[in-house]
Amino acid sequence: MKVIALSAALAMRLAAQPAVNAVALADDALKAARAAIGAKLSTLQSLSLWGAYHRGPQASEMTLTIDLSGRYLKEQSTLSSGGQVERVGGDGAVGGGMPGDEGGPAFSLGLTEGYDGDDYWTRNGAGSGKSTFVANFVRYVVALTLSAPAGYPVAFTYGSRLDSPQGPLDALEGKGPGDFLIHLYLDAKTHLPVTMVYHQGGQEIQLWLKDYKAEEGIRFPHTMAWLSDGYLVEEFQIQHFKVNPKLRSDKFRRR
Repeated sequence: MKVIALSAALAMRLAAQPAVNAVALADDALKAARAAIGAKLSTLQSLSLWGAYHRGPQASEMTLTIDLSGRYLKEQSTLSSGGQVERVGGDGAVGGGMPGDEGGPAFSLGLTEGYDGDDYWTRNGAGSGKSTFVANFVRYVVALTLSAPAGYPVAFTYGSRLDSPQGPLDALEGKGPGDFLIHLYLDAKTHLPVTMVYHQGGQEIQLWLKDYKAEEGIRFPHTMAWLSDGYLVEEFQIQHFKVNPKLRSDKFRRR
């Protein structure tokens, strides 16, 4: 059974679930899932992650910097020629390696998008637009931490335990401001998030979370894969995590 079919089943079962009970059951499921991710999850305030990103034939390196107080930075880069360490910012070359680090592999910085409180900006490209960028930010945070960033509350209700080729799943629905809506599926045995389903641009997207490994006491998926109509459209192979990195005060500001 595909997750697309499961999302329809979840919608029907949510309609039949008493509201108070559905909220309490969702709280219990999320509590178990956060415990499975790791006790140190409660100490998480910021996170940076980077790795190989593919969208169709396009390949790049992508870095996400997340401040759970509600700030977000996305940087995409390509390998520079000759293996020289070269990162390009708004005012020219600014160093090398992973953004924010000294040294490292050779990258040339491409599109950068940032969100600082209510200020959305882009550099070296048009970007995805504020509403899409913020929605993607919230989905990343929920997928990785099972909580929403500050200032963007998401309320969860429990649908049912459903069967799938991956085994039994606990199905939850999350609603946020505006029309924000996700269906989240947790492995009923390990309690780890397996899939998130949402709509974007008139399409239903399945975000699969795989290859869980512990990073500084917190279990994170190291592969994130987006499918539409059963076809892989994006994939993020995460190679490096930093838990609670020290972030400059101007890290997320327009420059």
